[in-house]
Amino acid sequence: MKIIPLLLIPLLLTGCTDIRRRLSPDLLTVHTGKSFSFAAHTSQEDALIAAEAADPLLMTEALGRAAGAEISTGHLTMLAVSGDPCGVTETYLQAQDLAPTCTVLAVDRNACDALRSGSLPTPAQIEAAVKTGMLPCRTADTVIGDLWGGSGVTALTACRDGALGIALYADGQCCGMLSEDACRGLALLSGQYETFAFDAAGTVFRVLGASLKIGVHMADKLEITVSGEIRTEPPLTDAAETRLAKMLGETFRETVCIAGADLLFLREAALRDGLASVRSCSQSAWRDMLMKSEYRIALPLR
Repeated sequence: MKIIPLLLIPLLLTGCTDIRRRLSPDLLTVHTGKSFSFAAHTSQEDALIAAEAADPLLMTEALGRAAGAEISTGHLTMLAVSGDPCGVTETYLQAQDLAPTCTVLAVDRNACDALRSGSLPTPAQIEAAVKTGMLPCRTADTVIGDLWGGSGVTALTACRDGALGIALYADGQCCGMLSEDACRGLALLSGQYETFAFDAAGTVFRVLGASLKIGVHMADKLEITVSGEIRTEPPLTDAAETRLAKMLGETFRETVCIAGADLLFLREAALRDGLASVRSCSQSAWRDMLMKSEYRIALPLR
């Protein structure tokens, strides 16, 4: 006597054997405007799916109809958005359509067209830039953390004119791009690189370890100090120390003093250093304090 597997019994009873496909895109692009355009790449079939909808939350339904399959976004490695990257990231994170650790990319042209034409940076390229300290790591959770906490200014990995960089966003608008030095300094302070090499006076130095501390104190205005030690191979010279100090200084000048961005938990550092008054600061008040602050890189770093 043959035993029928229990899982097949409902199919036999209903006479239905058409199990709907499930596709899990690894890349999703969104272009915002009067309506929303979506394009997704699925590694299972190495195919592109395109759709449009009136609301970003209709994304899985629209893509599912276009593909004739059920769409699951749990395996996304990158979300690329043109138009309103912060708003789309926040919407999908709240709807649990996006993993907190998913890479977010702001694109200066139509992101869906860039995916179709193959001109979009790949997650591997972004990961390589993060691993080598050329860019700081900016995932969905850090982007939204800056918007909900800090001073309301965030930073996103951005593709501008085909090149990767870091863009600052406030109130849903891009408010500037960071220089290469500021990107490298932010990566150094974030500590999420695997290798970090830089040139000073014709010699290449490799960072072996960094122990940096940010202090925040109040005099007539906020005073931010970076101190600590950076170990390199070969050992730091005056020229190498000056080069590192420039990277760190540009980070604070371009993010804190110009944009009022708190990307390095400065409010927490201020509370730790005894400035209890900043706990109740509104985001706009904290941003204003940061833009009026002064910073100092406490040399030597060795």
